[in-house]
Amino acid sequence: MNNSVNNTMNTKELIHSDFQIKEVEAVVRRDAFTTIHVYVPPYETNILRNLFGRENVTVFERPSKTTITPEQEYDRLCAKYGHEVVAKVFGEDDGDRLMEIVEGLMSEKTSSQEPQIEKTPEVEVETKGAKKR
Repeated sequence: MNNSVNNTMNTKELIHSDFQIKEVEAVVRRDAFTTIHVYVPPYETNILRNLFGRENVTVFERPSKTTITPEQEYDRLCAKYGHEVVAKVFGEDDGDRLMEIVEGLMSEKTSSQEPQIEKTPEVEVETKGAKKR
């Protein structure tokens, strides 16, 4: 049964496998009265920063993991945010760059778990003091 599915969708050698990758908490300030907390893969914070502004998104590490299907991540993000936004952040390559990022996170899981969230302190510092324009 799996062979028939793979034969019909072999454009990029799709093998649908679920993987566990670390998850982050993004605190998004949508406006002066609305703050939301979302739990997303680290690369999804780039989209949130693009939509709401870098200064309005604070990222915190979480000890938990989330399950993704790498081959479906580009389509999931496009369905959630729109193709134009995803293409603006990750490029017009039908998900190739995003797949490289996801594969990097999957291999990072075995080698080291720290480097991906190096942006957290920078964002926290930015949000501690209010900037007047």
